[in-house]
Amino acid sequence: MNYSKITLAALMALLLVACSDENKPLGIMGGAEEETGVYALMGQMGDVFPKLSMVDSSSRGNSMLAPKGSSITVYELDSLTFDTTGRSVVDSVIDDEGHFAFDSLDLNSPYVLIEEIVPSLDTCKYVSGLLLPQITLGVECLAYTIPSKELRAIVDLRKKEKIRVNSLTTAKVPLLREYIAEGKTFAEANQMAERKILENFGIYKNLGSFEKMFDENSELSYVNKLIQYTEKDARKGLDWFDAAYHYASPEEFMGNVQLERYLLNLKKMIDYRIGFLAKIDGLGRCTEARENDVGEIGILNSENSVSVVCRSGRWTMGFKTVEYTKGSLVDNRDGKSYKTVTYNWGGVTQTWMAEDLIYSDSAHALCQTRSNASLCRIYGRYLWWNAMDVSMEDLNIYWVSLRGDTVYLNLECRKAFAGLLDSTNEFDYDACYAGRTSWDYDYANAELQSTLNMHQGICPDGWRIPTTNDWKTLLQNLGSLYGVDYVKAVPVLYDETATGFGLKSSSGLAMDDNGRIYVTGRMGDFYNHFAVTDLHLSKVAFFGGFSSGSGFGFRMPTEYQYSEGAYDIPPFNEVNVRCIKN
Repeated sequence: MNYSKITLAALMALLLVACSDENKPLGIMGGAEEETGVYALMGQMGDVFPKLSMVDSSSRGNSMLAPKGSSITVYELDSLTFDTTGRSVVDSVIDDEGHFAFDSLDLNSPYVLIEEIVPSLDTCKYVSGLLLPQITLGVECLAYTIPSKELRAIVDLRKKEKIRVNSLTTAKVPLLREYIAEGKTFAEANQMAERKILENFGIYKNLGSFEKMFDENSELSYVNKLIQYTEKDARKGLDWFDAAYHYASPEEFMGNVQLERYLLNLKKMIDYRIGFLAKIDGLGRCTEARENDVGEIGILNSENSVSVVCRSGRWTMGFKTVEYTKGSLVDNRDGKSYKTVTYNWGGVTQTWMAEDLIYSDSAHALCQTRSNASLCRIYGRYLWWNAMDVSMEDLNIYWVSLRGDTVYLNLECRKAFAGLLDSTNEFDYDACYAGRTSWDYDYANAELQSTLNMHQGICPDGWRIPTTNDWKTLLQNLGSLYGVDYVKAVPVLYDETATGFGLKSSSGLAMDDNGRIYVTGRMGDFYNHFAVTDLHLSKVAFFGGFSSGSGFGFRMPTEYQYSEGAYDIPPFNEVNVRCIKN
C-alpha cells in the first residue's frame, strides 16, 4: 500500500475542511465557531447626557462616568450560545473620565460581555432649572444619592473601534441574547435590539450603534437620558416649565454659546419626551403623510392635556397650522426690521407685527424702570403713556373711594409716580393721597389727539396701537378655527409655526460670574402685557402656567381698576407694544 498517497490525501481533506470552516458565515446558529486569538479592548465606561441642568462650568455636566479605580470585568462568551464560558479578566478604570484599556486578551471567542457594577454614591447635585426657588435661598447644590447600577455591553472584539459602555448598551444585552437564541446572527440581533429599544420610546430612525463613542451633543446622549425616565417623569412639568422653555424667546440666548446650547438641549429633550409619551398615549408614528396632524398628551395628576402636532417626522408641542402670510416691516426711524403676519378672516383682514416693538428715542425710553433686558421684555418695555406717545400734561388721573371721595393728581404728583422727579429730592407722596392710605379705584383719561381706533402712539407710520376689540377679533377668529372659546385660543399665539404670531414665554436664562446658569423672570410662566388705546384699560394681559394653575387666559382690566399700589395707576403700567397695520 502506498502510505505516502494516503497521507497526502488526508492532508488535502483536512485543508479543504479548514477552508470550508474559514468561509462559513460567522453568524450561523446565532454566533460563530470558536476563534482563538489575542485581542485588545479599550473605551469608556459610563453615561453621557446632554446638559439639562445648571452646573458649574468646571464639572462634567450631567455625565455619570466611572471614576478611576472602578473595577471592570470582561467575560468570554461562547460563540454559539453567548453564555459565559467561565473565563474572565478583571481590570480597573484608569482615570476619572471612565477610560479603560485591555491590551491583550487571550480568548477562544471574539465575543465578550463587559460589566461594571457601580456602587451607590452620595454626592452633591447642582440645583436644576426646575428648582429655582432654592437659588434665592442661597442653595447651590443639594445632597443627592446616585443609586447602584450595572453597566454592560456585548461586543465583537474583532472590531477595532473604541467602545462606550452605557445604559443603552445595558438595555440591549437581554434583547441581543434573546434574538441570538432565536437563530439571528450577531449583526442582525444587534440591529433588531437597537431598533426595538428606540421604537419603545417613540423613535423611528437609526441613530447609530449604541456602543460608539458619542458625546453630550449626540442624538444618542438624549436617548441615553430618555431611557432613564419613567412615564411619570416624562409627564412631569409639561404644562409648566417645559412649555415655557419650548416657547421661550431664542433671541435672548444668542451670543452666548453656553446659554444657546442649554436652551437647544432643553427643547430637544422635551421633543424626545413628547415622542415617548405619544407612543404611550397611542398617537401613532408621525410620518410625512400625517404632517400637521394634532393630538393630546396627558399631564401628570391632571385632567388637562398638552396639544402636540406632527411636524417633520416627529411629535412636538404645538398646534395645527392655520393659513397666514408672513411679511416684514422696516421702521424708517431706526432701520430695524420686524416680522409681520397677515390673517384674512373672511371680510376682515388684520396685519400684526409678529415681534414686539423695541424703538426708543429721547422721548420714548426703553426699560425706564428696569435695567435687566430680559425682565424688561417680560414685565414691559414702555410705560403706558410713553407707548401711547402722550405727554404728562395730557394725562388726567384721579382716585375714587367706595364712598365717592375723589382726588385728582396734580402734575407734580403725576411726575413723581412716573419716576420723573430727581431721585435726590424728597417728595411728599402723602399729599398726593390726600390723607388716605389707599383708594379703591383708579381712573385715567388721556386727551388723545386722534380717535381710539386710529391712534398711532409709538408705532411706525402706517401702523397703530391696537384696541381691545382688535385683540378680540384675532382671538375670536383663531378660536373659531381651533374650535374653542376665544380665551382658550390664547396658547396658539405662542406657536409661531402654527399661527405666525410668535408670543414668547416669560422664562429667560442668564449666567453668573461662576458660569452657573439661572432662570430670569417668571419661571415656567407665560405673562405678556400689551398696550391698548381703550380708556381705563391701558393694557391687555396674556397669562398661563404656574401663577394661574396651568391654564391660559386673556385678561382685560375692568373699567374700575382695583388699586394695589401707586404703580398700578394705568398710565404708569409697564407694557409691551404689538402694532397693527392701519
